[in-house]
Amino acid sequence: MMSILNKRGKSMKILKDMFNRRTSKVKDIAYYGITDTGKQRDKNEDSYLLMPEAGIYVVADGMGGHNAGEIASVNTIKVIKDYFNNGIISSMRQNRNTVSENLKRAVLMAHNEIIDLSQQEIGHNGMGSTIALSFIYNNILHTCHVGDSRVYVINDTGITQITSDHSTVAELVQSGKMTSEEARLSPLKNQITQAVGTPLIIEPEYNHTYRLKKDDMILLCSDGLWDMLSDNQIYIIVNRGKTLEKICKDLVYMANDAGGDDNITIVLLKIKTN
Repeated sequence: MMSILNKRGKSMKILKDMFNRRTSKVKDIAYYGITDTGKQRDKNEDSYLLMPEAGIYVVADGMGGHNAGEIASVNTIKVIKDYFNNGIISSMRQNRNTVSENLKRAVLMAHNEIIDLSQQEIGHNGMGSTIALSFIYNNILHTCHVGDSRVYVINDTGITQITSDHSTVAELVQSGKMTSEEARLSPLKNQITQAVGTPLIIEPEYNHTYRLKKDDMILLCSDGLWDMLSDNQIYIIVNRGKTLEKICKDLVYMANDAGGDDNITIVLLKIKTN
């Protein structure tokens, strides 16, 4: 039977933007990142990473008491940042067949690092983090994830969730026992079945490549966003034709207005050319 990890009891921290440049444009992708504590938490345990030159973008949502969630998400991000050096990125760009292997390997390295850190202090036992990791090159989107942080593609045809949540309710939706909207409102919605750093075997999920076109938007987010807003609400806000910064701030505002039950972290990208 798969173990369940409940994120409701986690403490939160204010993100240190040690890895992030919030907004800019590199070549053909514009990007913006933001994180917010929310209205119900006194700390923020989410983290995010922008590596535009490498085409790497990440959202991580930590969990665990005594600031352990902060440690888990920040160190998850650090491992990812260190892993994707110029040699690895060059290899992935030259041979698409190496992308899946490298994305999964990076997540598993983060998993092992968090396990090691959790064993160094009793108060950190059981800490962990979700991760949503994206790599974009030549307008091809690759994703790898563990947990319920998500990656969406948003364009004129609608909003598409690229990742599939590793959670109890997601399994119920997949089996036809619950609708997506019922899952979003379910009291079981915070029970995830995989997380980086937990003493369980994890299976990072690589998603098949997605061909992007001009004006496509890629949204990475923690559950503090999608738990508060439906996919349709997110789609409407993203498609208001504003700057990436304004869109992200509007999403945070609306998530907080809907209750702000958790930390809210968003990385938003826009493809500039075909």
